[in-house]
Amino acid sequence: MSAEWTLYTRLVAAGARVLVSALGRVTVEGLEDVPSSGPLVIVANHISNLDPPLVGGWLARALRRRPRFLAKSALFVGPIGWFLRSNGVIPVKAGGSDVDAYRVAKAALDGGGVVIIFPEGTRSKDGVLQEPLPGVALLATRLGVPILPIGVSNTDTLLGRGKRLPRFGTRVTMRVGKPFTITPDATLSRRAALTATSDQIMRSIATLLDERHRGRFA
Repeated sequence: MSAEWTLYTRLVAAGARVLVSALGRVTVEGLEDVPSSGPLVIVANHISNLDPPLVGGWLARALRRRPRFLAKSALFVGPIGWFLRSNGVIPVKAGGSDVDAYRVAKAALDGGGVVIIFPEGTRSKDGVLQEPLPGVALLATRLGVPILPIGVSNTDTLLGRGKRLPRFGTRVTMRVGKPFTITPDATLSRRAALTATSDQIMRSIATLLDERHRGRFA
């Protein structure tokens, strides 16, 4: 068992599950495919503020270790900032690449840890998969670690952008795919290979989503 699977980590994960389950009717599929050891990059779509507790709450229990999220640095203020840091969340600067965040994520993966990334970088405005930032493809291809896709459906209906109150009782689904690794196409330029890798990652997420969320990655 990971040294990071502490009582505090377990309590935080349990609290996240209780929170989301109290608001909506949650179905989680595919947890049997979650690797129990080794480095792992988890990628998921992002359509609601409830996505991190949904993904983290159920995945932490299945992994029996603490996954580390990447989150925008603007969130790291006051009590929320303390809570994020205490849970190993990695701050990322908005508007571009962040070498420091990359190094911290790489160090976590080099040590056999788990990193959770929302490749779109921010919540979708309409619930449809958006274009990804290049960071996740760069991380995955450089390190060659397994990627585990997650598809989250209908949390935008439960608690959408700009909404202060949830629509209680909404059915939400989290589907876990099968882990895979990516070997970049050596016949392509570096930029083209990263684009192809990003598209492959987003399509792996799209297959796990309800149809209305898939967009061009269907």
